[in-house]
Amino acid sequence: MATSAEYNLGEHAFPRGWFVVANSSEIDGARPLSARYFGEDVVLFRGASGAVGMVSAYCPHMGTHFGTSNHSYIVSAGLNVQGEGVRCPFHGWRFNREGVCDHIPYYDGAIPQAARVKAWPVVERWGVVFCWNDPEGGEPDFDLPTFPEWDDPAYVRWQGLDHLVDLPCHPIEVFDNNSDYAHLNYLHGGKTLYYENEVDGVLYHQRQSVLSYRVDFGEEWQRHPGVTPAWDEQGQQPLSTDNAYHGVGLNAARFFELEAAELIAATPIDDGSCRLWQGALVRAPGGVVDDAARERARMLNQMFGQGLGLHDGEIWQTKRAATRIMQLPTDGPFGQARIWYSQFFNPRARAQEIVARVTGVHRVKGVPGAPAAQAAE
Repeated sequence: MATSAEYNLGEHAFPRGWFVVANSSEIDGARPLSARYFGEDVVLFRGASGAVGMVSAYCPHMGTHFGTSNHSYIVSAGLNVQGEGVRCPFHGWRFNREGVCDHIPYYDGAIPQAARVKAWPVVERWGVVFCWNDPEGGEPDFDLPTFPEWDDPAYVRWQGLDHLVDLPCHPIEVFDNNSDYAHLNYLHGGKTLYYENEVDGVLYHQRQSVLSYRVDFGEEWQRHPGVTPAWDEQGQQPLSTDNAYHGVGLNAARFFELEAAELIAATPIDDGSCRLWQGALVRAPGGVVDDAARERARMLNQMFGQGLGLHDGEIWQTKRAATRIMQLPTDGPFGQARIWYSQFFNPRARAQEIVARVTGVHRVKGVPGAPAAQAAE
């Protein structure tokens, strides 16, 4: 496990940006959800209005964890989450979504100014809870990606993101995949037809097409001929994608031939470890969502998750930290990508200057770039 400092990423151990922290279904309004992100124990809770909050887990009064008690009166009486706040199970102090104590049940004086905990801005969308993390405490300076497919009745939605794995490695190792041309052929199989990356402000694009083979999809696809991709007589098909990291935490991808969209998320747990999530939205053949369409979506979600969680995840679980990469011209633009990545670990005032060093399209020696028409989409 290597830290942000060992990767020489910048001044901050944890980056600025949007990150997945839970599925909406995990937060029921009765009990806080305990988790650990950005090197801190946190709790997430749903207030009476339905809005979700995320705050540091320990009460400043005497250090009690908000979410681990099972036998406190506060918990048994259903008061652990009350109104728009979370109550400490030890003495009942209540903290709202901004992390401010707004009620002490046995005290009618002024609440101490220091009675507050760290709070993160939270947005709930597509059945997923996202938080904004910023070491400087600033407001969000870029948006979540968009998924118009979510509101399209022709698409099968994900039922919450799949929590694939917790990795004992820095999330930069996951991000490196988006610049890693060579691993597509040797880890995942197939033949790359074109490939390129592009740096555009807070976005890092990967555009690629790989000739995939029927065998690559596994035996289950052979048992469901009605939902399989359209392989040719040789049992092969190009699979073309255009994906982009929106900051370092969220990667939104489109699979053109499969008519699917995917969200991949990597959230720091501690400085040098991360949690990996995935979910796909899949268009129903003919635009009608029926059992066959839902089965196809299930299988594509499984395929995407296994490709990332098993193929790549197996490598990430046991590899040594690549704090420095011996980059070849035929590898992919690892160095340029990591410069882009570093903007989020430095004061935001420096971001433009950092990105300017690598802005533009980056290609791999001897490999065609993306068709201009598709790159413009």
